[in-house]
Amino acid sequence: MFLSTDKTQTTELPRDCTFSESDWHILAGFRHPVAFSSAVTDKPVKAKLLDMDLVLYRTVDGIAAARDLCVHRGAALSLGWMDDACKNIVCPFHGLHYDRNGVCTKVPSMPDQTQPIPRSLRLISYQAEERYGLIWVCMKPEALRPIPDWPLLSNPTEEWTSFELPVGHWKASASRHCENFNDAAHLSWVHTGTFGNRDRPAIPNYKIEMDDNGMSFGFPYVEVERGFRDGVPDFERDVYYIHRLSFPFATDLQIDVEEDDGRMITNHAYDIGSPTSARETTVFQIFQTNVPNPVPEEFANYQVRVNEEDIVLVESQRPEEVPLNISEEMHIPADKFSIQYRKALVRLFGLGSPQIVR
Repeated sequence: MFLSTDKTQTTELPRDCTFSESDWHILAGFRHPVAFSSAVTDKPVKAKLLDMDLVLYRTVDGIAAARDLCVHRGAALSLGWMDDACKNIVCPFHGLHYDRNGVCTKVPSMPDQTQPIPRSLRLISYQAEERYGLIWVCMKPEALRPIPDWPLLSNPTEEWTSFELPVGHWKASASRHCENFNDAAHLSWVHTGTFGNRDRPAIPNYKIEMDDNGMSFGFPYVEVERGFRDGVPDFERDVYYIHRLSFPFATDLQIDVEEDDGRMITNHAYDIGSPTSARETTVFQIFQTNVPNPVPEEFANYQVRVNEEDIVLVESQRPEEVPLNISEEMHIPADKFSIQYRKALVRLFGLGSPQIVR
């Protein structure tokens, strides 16, 4: 009911943190998407990242992110609103105003409005940046890695069409989701309602390239296209997949298909798993294609079906967390990506360490 009369110990960690303290501090140093830009307009929006409740708000000076907590009496700022000039978020409890940087600019109950506002009346704010139509948040002063470099999304030529897919909510860890999105061997078994080819399950020995920002690899596959458009019979087609992972949980999946007339069709599926908690993930996906005159609804509905095939299996995995001790799970040759991915998370960032890294 009451906190101690001793000075309350402030902490960066959320109250009900599901991460180890070490992993939380490491993951807080990455930039993660928390919403599509289009979702934050003239009203504050609640979001969640690494078990922390956030408020996102758009001012005339740009996007802002803060802990969803007024420092005065702890009310949720996401229940508030923007002032008439759209320069400040207004706390719904006592009307305190905070600007984009979290600085309190107005305390309406002060009888003398010329009186200086205590500097301690300041929100716990975080770095927020908009790119690719997403709002990315970093909860540390210095980010461990940049936002993924996806130039085709930044500066697409007129032949490309891009569209956002519905936000996904998976009851699985971001690492499990990321491994699944980059997993080769599951295609022929999980995706038999969309493109998986049960008759051609073999995965060739692929080569992984890696640097400090991510990993990439590619391999050929024979898809069975079924159900993309009503009335079109199933057919096989040769494709080539190129996976480009940006640490920790973002992937650009390029899918190349040569048409019968020799024309090359390329699709990009951009997938980012944002760790809501240690066992829950908010999934943001953007699809890009050079198919002439595409119908976005057809592509979106198809990808939703693909996701539905995945989510059942990924949510069933135990443990929910990816074991970073390689010996804790058995492996097959097609697991080359996940093995190297797990090793990289330990080697480059210290994830899974019993030591507290801040």
